[in-house]
Amino acid sequence: MELTHMKRLLYLITILFLGGNFSACEDIIQVNVEQKQKKIVIDAFIDNRHQTQTIRLIESIPFFDIPGTEPPLTTANVVLVDTTGGGISGAPIIFKHDSMGYYRWTPNPATGDTLKVGHSYALIIVEGTDTLIGGATLNPTISRIDSLRTLPVEGNGPPFIDTGRYCEIFAYDLPGTENYYWLKTFRNDTFLSTINKLNLSQDMGNNSNGQDGGLFIYPIRFSNLNEFLRPYRDGEKVRVEIHSISRFAYFWFQLVVNQSNNGGLFATPPVNIQSNLFMLNKNSKRGVAGFFNIAAVNSIEMIVKE
Repeated sequence: MELTHMKRLLYLITILFLGGNFSACEDIIQVNVEQKQKKIVIDAFIDNRHQTQTIRLIESIPFFDIPGTEPPLTTANVVLVDTTGGGISGAPIIFKHDSMGYYRWTPNPATGDTLKVGHSYALIIVEGTDTLIGGATLNPTISRIDSLRTLPVEGNGPPFIDTGRYCEIFAYDLPGTENYYWLKTFRNDTFLSTINKLNLSQDMGNNSNGQDGGLFIYPIRFSNLNEFLRPYRDGEKVRVEIHSISRFAYFWFQLVVNQSNNGGLFATPPVNIQSNLFMLNKNSKRGVAGFFNIAAVNSIEMIVKE
């Protein structure tokens, strides 16, 4: 028994010795990545609903700085003009600064001061000595949403970990080629905004065989609408909004997802994703990031009942 005890003691001492050696070899490396060029970052996803529209301007920070500390740009001039037909029509729409880099404008249907489906618009931003411009067309969204429902599912394994109710929307692609959508799910008015909930669809979600104008495929209408670790409960509110986006926006989002998931042993160096806004003064010391899109929106909501 004593010999066994000695072996155990020797084993414990060896483990402690090795652990001490390994911990002594740890060095903390501080990575200081210099930001070669600051960028004006534009978040300009607006829509044609008759409610206040918002555009945000911030300035980029180095890669390893704390997210959320980007300095807001508060003194810019932000103007939207109707360029349908190749010219400028109507009065310019002026977005006024509110706070923290947020610029806002409220449509006025009584005066016709609204955004119109089928019209093209140019966004012009003047910030200090820099002038940026980008264009977008307000494409139509789907016109047919049959229903939004929840159905009971037994949580007996992935992806359904917990038994409960899960959401499904029955909506149909707008007939015609080259339609792109962004389906946004809101749970109790909170947008499910994580990157894995980015629900994009080209036409009905599968147009490889020329399919068009049909019901959204299962991953679009069901899988991407739900948090499978958190089923819906009685009394919760669910809202699904279907926003039209441009072809450029659809593929821009795909690049965003690819960069977000770019990790592991075979990861490639991260790169800045091209914007659809351009700097007019070529000698500017700042670059451009972000995106400009105008959406038409159709939506449906419900209260969950067991």
